[in-house]
Amino acid sequence: MEIQPHTKQSLRMRRALLLGSAVLGSISVFWGIYFAVDQNWPIFCLNLFSILVSAITAGLTYRGRIKVAAILLFSSVYTVLCLFCLFLDVPSAEAPRSNQNYFLVIALFASLAFKGDSPWLRHGMVTAGLIAFVCFASSNWGITSPYMLGNDVRIPGTWFHNIIITAVLYALVWVMQANLAERNALESDLRKALLANQLVLYYQPQAGDDGRIVGAEALLRWQHPVKGMVSPADFIPLAEETGLILPIGHWVLGTACAQLMAWSRHPATAHLSIAVNVSALQFKQPDYVSQVVSVIERSGINPTLLKLELTESMLVNDVNDIIAKMHALKAKGVGLSLDDFGTGYSSLSYLKKLPLDQLKIDQSFVRDMLTDGNDVAIVQTLVALGQAMHLHVIAEGVETEQHRQFLADMGCLSYQGYLLSKPVPIAEFEALLAAHDAANAKAWA
Repeated sequence: MEIQPHTKQSLRMRRALLLGSAVLGSISVFWGIYFAVDQNWPIFCLNLFSILVSAITAGLTYRGRIKVAAILLFSSVYTVLCLFCLFLDVPSAEAPRSNQNYFLVIALFASLAFKGDSPWLRHGMVTAGLIAFVCFASSNWGITSPYMLGNDVRIPGTWFHNIIITAVLYALVWVMQANLAERNALESDLRKALLANQLVLYYQPQAGDDGRIVGAEALLRWQHPVKGMVSPADFIPLAEETGLILPIGHWVLGTACAQLMAWSRHPATAHLSIAVNVSALQFKQPDYVSQVVSVIERSGINPTLLKLELTESMLVNDVNDIIAKMHALKAKGVGLSLDDFGTGYSSLSYLKKLPLDQLKIDQSFVRDMLTDGNDVAIVQTLVALGQAMHLHVIAEGVETEQHRQFLADMGCLSYQGYLLSKPVPIAEFEALLAAHDAANAKAWA
């Protein structure tokens, strides 16, 4: 499995976070100057904190730390708003409270920012924003203090805040409508893609313990006739949501098996295996095992050269059913690999029951391994665990010779990543294979 850091969703999130931090910073600077002139230093410090949060959020966003930036922005703004509503923006007969309306903005923002994240994160933050809005909008709660804003500030402030809130809400609703329209168009195009042969498999080579290329991971690509190459991170989640992953997954399996059959006819490629990613929705199908067996029998391949890659997240539910299906596939000779190992929530008590052949160390641990001691400890532990369980261990995301050598020193000799090659079409893969084997033979001569 590969990283797709610049998907449309992530780019939209980057823009939304940068816009949010800009709005927060601008409002905070405006009020900070006002309260500095008024020598109201406690409130000035609160605005200074908001300016700092907006700057840190923008910095994290530029560095690609999208989720961290979103959580920081949400939690900080939520806290500041609660303080404002309780201590500063206390309603009076002349001026109603206005800051509570920002809770509607951050609730809507959370529904967009944390789309696709765990339900407790997305729905929890949305609910927190809506509850705070209802509580402050429906009551005169407030704490009398010397820092309460007077009506001379709050009356024009009410107009100021409500105008900004209305504009931001309009912008967020427009974004939601645009996202929905784009999603519907993409779903329609994806349904046509299968029939129009727009889907294609790319292959990323995998090296064995002896340094030779022993197989490849098959990675799905979509060559859209207008949009060009569509990122898998943009259409795979959509395929999961709509159920289109079932026919797409069946096509991927059939295409991979057809390629294995083509390789079996030539001595130079007859040993190659292909790893295919399996979605949770596919594996949940009652007839999934019979589907795989049927494709294998029709293609006439050696089933031991087919490897199905499952993710740890699949093991959260229906573990017994998953284990039964894995045993059935294993009995047919199909290889089973646990993908992105170390990132999920599977229990070791379940892991020892799984009829696995391979553990695949996630690239998030490999990428920063040379500079992060925690990642080194994690990778060492995962390699030792795989070896103790007599499983083949392979690392993905190996981009440099230093990565490869570091892993080799730990006992992990098999790898996949840009050091070998990025995912490429079949013709480029076979040319790469011939060149790599020739270089490897020369090195051993």
